[in-house]
Amino acid sequence: MANGDEKYRVRSVERAFSILEALKDGGDMRLIDVSRSTMLAKGMVFKLLDTLCSAGYVERDPETGKYRLGKTLFELGLAAGAQMRERSSAHDVLRSLVGQVNETAHLAVLQGPDVLYLDKVESSASLRMVTAVGIRRPAYCTGTGKALLAGLADEDVRRVMDGKPMPRFTPNTICNIDDLLAELALIRTRGYAVDNEENEPGIMCVGAPVRNREGIVVSAISVAGPTIRVNRETIPQLAQILIEAANQISEASGYGS
Repeated sequence: MANGDEKYRVRSVERAFSILEALKDGGDMRLIDVSRSTMLAKGMVFKLLDTLCSAGYVERDPETGKYRLGKTLFELGLAAGAQMRERSSAHDVLRSLVGQVNETAHLAVLQGPDVLYLDKVESSASLRMVTAVGIRRPAYCTGTGKALLAGLADEDVRRVMDGKPMPRFTPNTICNIDDLLAELALIRTRGYAVDNEENEPGIMCVGAPVRNREGIVVSAISVAGPTIRVNRETIPQLAQILIEAANQISEASGYGS
């Protein structure tokens, strides 16, 4: 007998979502590739793709016959991001934070072994870190990611990272789980994380955790910029300002009340 979660699920909708996920990960794909990726029959995939195309969620290249995500999804993503920022007191804190330090600030959450950027406010400096809301980055080599991982117990970090590759992006990238756990222990003691040019050469980042009412780390914020401004000399002061900002967001969620 189906449990409460499964009782009202619509299988065709779930299959359509699996197709969208496949196109998100695979880019332009042939019908057979979508079928293989989703493990759905070609006939069913064709019907679902045709329906998604008619609504603008998927587009088909008339020359190659390949499918890709459509403009309607882009519009939905923009609308969702705008609504999230409107509802989030964190956006005002990010703007204030950038006003103090003039480096690009981010809000991110943990999605498996990655971080998903939900919001950002860019620095006004001509030389700055440029990113986009909605992108993912590996958690193990980013400031927000390590701040979020540090909110987990070591066994949970191992579970999240189990079997996941940890490629080296720069000479400073941490590439094995034991070294990462040692780094996370330092972050818990210090109260903030540092991306020491681990994801991108010439860019350093400081991340701090945001907690909910129960004290659980649910998101993280960061400031990032070129090493001519964000470096070992400036990070202690940046970290202090960042932690204060993270605490403001946590308190708005009821933490410490």
